[in-house]
Amino acid sequence: MMVDAAAPFDGLGEGLSARNLLVTVFGDAVLPHGVSCSVRSLTALLAPLGVSERLVRTSLTRLVNDGVLHTSSVNRRSFYGVHPDALGRFARADARIYGPLHPSWDGSWTLVVIDASEGSARQRTLLRQELGWAGLGIVAPNVMASPVIDATVAADVVASVGGFERVLVSRSRIVAGTATIDGEQLARRCAPLDETAERYRRFVDEFAPRRGRSARWSRAEAFAFRIVLVAAYRRIVLTDPVLPAELLPVDWIGDRARRTVADLYSEIGDRSERHFVEAIETHGESVSRRIELSGRFSPPGQAS
Repeated sequence: MMVDAAAPFDGLGEGLSARNLLVTVFGDAVLPHGVSCSVRSLTALLAPLGVSERLVRTSLTRLVNDGVLHTSSVNRRSFYGVHPDALGRFARADARIYGPLHPSWDGSWTLVVIDASEGSARQRTLLRQELGWAGLGIVAPNVMASPVIDATVAADVVASVGGFERVLVSRSRIVAGTATIDGEQLARRCAPLDETAERYRRFVDEFAPRRGRSARWSRAEAFAFRIVLVAAYRRIVLTDPVLPAELLPVDWIGDRARRTVADLYSEIGDRSERHFVEAIETHGESVSRRIELSGRFSPPGQAS
């Protein structure tokens, strides 16, 4: 990461890019207000992390080119907001990041089979990526599965990517037998738990020691820490196929990581949101109302 600031950021978020941080700013703070914002204010918000205006501008241009953001100009000044076509992607990410960690499970599985002859290799890669962000895991070439992601959500993802007409989406129970895999084996195929556990463990080791320290931080530092916190957690949870508690190990480290995020986010939420409302410069939209943050990061197994 490009930070050279002292605590609370020292040593945190290794590998986070300006793009990753900006996507988090838009998803966590900008989009809930329904506004667009200036380069100057985005640069100011990320300044405590050592992100330069050049990096902000370069990353914004790439996000616009990728269809994640849109831009408008007023008196030769550019303002950026989430592109309407990307709203579904942000909504699905929000559900993964802030929603219940272990949704209830009826014992069924959603399966998605992608026809290897349909679309280009790039389109199929994009579809697998979007399905992965929605919470499905890869169990075989062009086959993805999830015990808890609804089939209609998977079908919506396929439709949003576009360019496909022969993708099979279904939801049913697994038939276990001497020649077939059972639910636990399927879960292990779509969710690499050992690798994911190690990533969560590093996250906890990095962020848990910051609990209880935020009283010394300025509002600007609180907001910047909030973005690093969510960006680092987001990078793990969006690549972690969603499994119900029944298919996870006892004392799953992901639960500890969620508690760490929830505790820290609660500590800094109000002060960080006040800073955002005061610092953001919009294209004429009002941001006088602070967003209620208390419903985010609901405890494992509970609805948000």
